[in-house]
Amino acid sequence: MSNSDLTRILIAAALLICPFLGPTMTYGQQATEQFIPIGYSPGVSNKYSYIGSIVAVDREAHTIVVQSNRGMRTIRVTPRTRIWLDRSKIKQTNLVGSYSDCEEGRKVEIMHDPDDENVADWIKIESN
Repeated sequence: MSNSDLTRILIAAALLICPFLGPTMTYGQQATEQFIPIGYSPGVSNKYSYIGSIVAVDREAHTIVVQSNRGMRTIRVTPRTRIWLDRSKIKQTNLVGSYSDCEEGRKVEIMHDPDDENVADWIKIESN
């Protein structure tokens, strides 16, 4: 078997396996997710994430309530949750944010933790 035959077999196998791995397979995208505007994450936005507005913030419980087209959800924010400020509308680079940036009325995109859909893996918050 030649190297080109082996390469073709490996590519075909990867293409067959990738759809079953979901968003966890996109390692390069994880590294650049901070810079992708709300609603534009390839293969993630509105499929594995949801977009809505923050309607309540509970600072003691470390949760936010988000109203989206799928209804209302309460999401827990943990120390592992990555938070970014989406500044694409003002044509500036997105920044790392914090839980204090979660304010009522702000538009967000939330990707839930792969192990618990009530915990945020990452949150993008539209900047003011």
